Amino acid sequence: MGRAQTGTGARPPRATIIDVAREAGVSPATVSRVLTGSKPVSAGPEQRVRAAVARLGYRPNPAAQGLLRGTTSAVGVVVPDLSNPYFAEVLKGVTNAAQQADFRTLVADTGEKSATERDAALELSRWADGVVLCSPRMSQWELAELAEAVPRLVCVNRLSRASIPAVAVDFEAGVASICRHLRELGHRRVAYLRGPARAWSERARQRALRAAAGPDLEIVQIPCGSSSVDGHRAADAALATRATAVMAFSDYVALGALARFDELGVPVPDEISLTGFDDISLSRLVSPRLTTVTVNKQDLGRRAWELFVETGADGEDGPVVTVTPELVVRASTAAPADVAGSLPKTAADR
Repeated sequence: MGRAQTGTGARPPRATIIDVAREAGVSPATVSRVLTGSKPVSAGPEQRVRAAVARLGYRPNPAAQGLLRGTTSAVGVVVPDLSNPYFAEVLKGVTNAAQQADFRTLVADTGEKSATERDAALELSRWADGVVLCSPRMSQWELAELAEAVPRLVCVNRLSRASIPAVAVDFEAGVASICRHLRELGHRRVAYLRGPARAWSERARQRALRAAAGPDLEIVQIPCGSSSVDGHRAADAALATRATAVMAFSDYVALGALARFDELGVPVPDEISLTGFDDISLSRLVSPRLTTVTVNKQDLGRRAWELFVETGADGEDGPVVTVTPELVVRASTAAPADVAGSLPKTAADR
């Protein structure tokens, strides 16, 4: 027996498992067993169920099926800020890899609010087989507590004493390479635009800056943030330090500073050099192109997915994968004016 039709032009209500059971002349439990394959069903009822599904256009609820199977074929991803190109690329890497395994990706953007990370991850874990946390800002104890509640948990750019599987950039090595580059150019005072205080990657950067600072390199710290707006706002304070170079927490921050320098008529790198971190695509399109350190963001996402698969549903600890970024020297850095004027001219300068 078919379902009652609604009035002309109205969309018929979506078929339910009850409708399929009634159409096939079986119980809803039998329909569920046929669709999930949880238990064998004799040929006759199975054929009637599949025919009824086709006639009614029934589409099973993935969440409901997941509860029955014990798996959802979905992965949750929590990011601090989806408007940041860095996190968008990491997410793309996770999504592309998950799609190849017929997994869906569920995403939560916390808006750089560490207080919402735990709740976002717990909510996603209700609808997914596990969660990938991108650069979580929460404390160590909060992360350890979350790992107890979400057995299948992977971190990107965050190492934890809770032994959570993770893929992380070696931020210390990246910052050290930028500092060496600026020192070799002749810069002796550098302004650093700081990232979010709760970011694990910022703490790693601070360790590298302390190691690099010395009699031949003074590093002046400027409170900033992680967005281009933050970089734009902090640019004036960086100039007030009379530094000859500005090192930004990220390319995203550096682009904001670059825009402000342009507004003020401060040429880069003639009057001040500028560096970023991450090598987002925009850093290669602006003028001057940005000196930075490069890491394949989509590859970070792909590796996080691989750790997610390796971790499995049993909650066993997975490995930590460390990725070392490489310095990319472009047109936004040069020797400071007082040093450049004393250097012999090259054939390209003449």
